[in-house]
Amino acid sequence: MRIFKNEEKLSPEYVPSRLPHREEELNLLITFFSTHIYGKKGYSVRVLITGPVGAGKTALSKLFGAKAEEIASHAGVNLRYIHINCKIHTTLFSLLKRVVDALRSPIPGRGLSNEELLHSLMNYLENKRQTLILGLDEVDGLIREEPEALYLLSRISEERDAVPRLSLLMISRNVEVLNILDESTRNLLQNNVLYLSEYNADQLRDIIEYRCSEAFIEGVVTPEVLSLIVDMAAERGDARYAIEVLWRAGKFAENEGVDKVSPEHVRKAAASVYPAIKRENLAHISHHERLILLATTRLLMNGAKSHITSSELYSTYKVACEEYSTFPRGYTRFWEYLQRLEDIGFIRIRVLSEGIRGRRSYITLPEIPASILNRELKALLEKRKE
Repeated sequence: MRIFKNEEKLSPEYVPSRLPHREEELNLLITFFSTHIYGKKGYSVRVLITGPVGAGKTALSKLFGAKAEEIASHAGVNLRYIHINCKIHTTLFSLLKRVVDALRSPIPGRGLSNEELLHSLMNYLENKRQTLILGLDEVDGLIREEPEALYLLSRISEERDAVPRLSLLMISRNVEVLNILDESTRNLLQNNVLYLSEYNADQLRDIIEYRCSEAFIEGVVTPEVLSLIVDMAAERGDARYAIEVLWRAGKFAENEGVDKVSPEHVRKAAASVYPAIKRENLAHISHHERLILLATTRLLMNGAKSHITSSELYSTYKVACEEYSTFPRGYTRFWEYLQRLEDIGFIRIRVLSEGIRGRRSYITLPEIPASILNRELKALLEKRKE
């Protein structure tokens, strides 16, 4: 059964044509680098993008690079954006060699010092009347391995009596990594810091809906599945995690030969990204808490539901108690068990206002496949019978 329309759209390397909720930051980057993009007289620009994992730092920088090249081309300006992962290229020489290769420059790759190679690169750019914006992703790797590299890259234009040809767009999770640098370099690089805050639930929903429309056949991913993924990712504000879970859930559905992604596929996907079941955690919860979890898995195992009501769960819990010769607790005590299970991460509770019907509590298993948890719980409960 076909699930995906274009699976590549969920790849970590894919850069979408738009980034929902990062339009303002994209426009700001274009403004920062406008002198280069439009071929005006200016100076070397240094910008640092920072923010938590999954906030869109890499995607934003790559999309900016593509937009900058496109705008510059229409303006008749010879501009290149080259994105380099500094966790891979941790030395200045390795980084410059990567740039030389990307530009297909005739500069020899060996026999030159860092300074000689950098000046040769600048000469090449001047001869070609080309401007280069270097995107230094995970710049922490370069700073820790060779802290003087950023000094050379940021100061090279000042040493040359020519039009500035090199600017830097750096990406790091934490601006404090700059503290490793000497004070003059640190002050130079801290002038333009663009902080990306983590996404909220509504923003994550927009992002996931957009990626779904690009990657999946229409109707394969239901609104309920989307809501579950958003709930999972919202705690982290992490779009990268949400997209990874979405892709894996699609692969689980594809492997089973079904025509829709279910909430259970999502739970399996989440567990495969960050394995959530620990037998020792199950061993340290009470008998009634295990029965409540067992009831939860039974209600969610068919894959159709992503959330269940507390009243549904209480009824099923009482049935489980009867099966295992246990007298059920009252609703107040049952609710206390639910809160403890949420505290230790087994379930998540959402209390929603539903108009004249008042407030209703919904329970889900956030990152635990119901089928696997069901199997583990049954083994523990059967063992207690012996």
